[in-house]
Amino acid sequence: MKHGCFTSVGQTKNGMKSYLVMNDVYDTFLTKSDWAYDHIVPISPDASNRKYFRLTSCSGSAILMDAELESPKSFDAFQDVANYLNSIGLSAPEIYASDRTHRLMLLQDLGVRTFAQDLEIDQALEPERYKAAISMLCRLQAGPGMKRSVATPDNLTEMLNPFFEVPEVANCTHGNLQLMRTKLHELFNRSLSKQSTLSLRDCHVENLVWIPNRTGPAQVGILDFQDAFNCDPCYDLVSLLWDVRRDLDEDLREYLINSFAFKKGIDRTQISRAINALKLQRNLRILGIFDRLVSQGKTKYATFVPRTLRYVHATNESMRVSNVSNGHFRSRFWNPDAGINCRHPQATSVV
Repeated sequence: MKHGCFTSVGQTKNGMKSYLVMNDVYDTFLTKSDWAYDHIVPISPDASNRKYFRLTSCSGSAILMDAELESPKSFDAFQDVANYLNSIGLSAPEIYASDRTHRLMLLQDLGVRTFAQDLEIDQALEPERYKAAISMLCRLQAGPGMKRSVATPDNLTEMLNPFFEVPEVANCTHGNLQLMRTKLHELFNRSLSKQSTLSLRDCHVENLVWIPNRTGPAQVGILDFQDAFNCDPCYDLVSLLWDVRRDLDEDLREYLINSFAFKKGIDRTQISRAINALKLQRNLRILGIFDRLVSQGKTKYATFVPRTLRYVHATNESMRVSNVSNGHFRSRFWNPDAGINCRHPQATSVV
């Protein structure tokens, strides 16, 4: 059995140091898990503080997840939600071994390529992949549910704090921040269903994997779900169909919404109200989170800002949420017309 080949991992000085410091901890964990491997390579990081490595051998592969910088609560949630998803016939990674003290998990490897990577290679796969994702969401919402936090109008408004804390928004001289909060709270209160269902919360093509040897909703592997909560049934639908990372054909989007409405037996008018409210909530929050991520050096997220702003402006104009003008959403931090992140010019990029 071979363990701990970390001298070949990592390209940056800080990254190399991090992996080497954790070498003994990784080795001990993997030895106890009795998992043999020949190669270990890092997987591109996501927006979280977790690190991932793919372990491969002649007999298969697995994923080592290092969540040392995440809270114990988040670590436990990953385990609980993964077990629940698998129990209802969906496809989360099976957990082979875990170490709560060091917040390490050895996970089933669901696949090398995400939906996003598949679609970059072959755009013709788009209808198949998205239809399968809708079926997965319907199966998720048909399950018995989990005891998770509930996204009330109060909570949804509080979730917008990352946006309101952006200096150019917080220092708005027009005195309308509290009005904006109030109007958004009223919007959520009148637009969203009182019946909540379990939502993955980050349901988009970078967090989904195609598993060809499975059938039905289980063909869709789910990668990121520890933040799952109970919310209006349309929350994950909005995450999927208004993905800030990519555009989606409008006819296909409309077909998928109608398919979801039919399968769920929800009135199309009610779905439209919920979609618009959640589009605004989700994308305002995302703008604030992107501000933080870019300031941390994760500059790739600046490239998604123009599309996110387009979603926000289009929704705000169509709904006329309040008397707050579009200019309040267009702070000097973002310049959607040029596709430029103005606060962090080193991250300048055009979508």
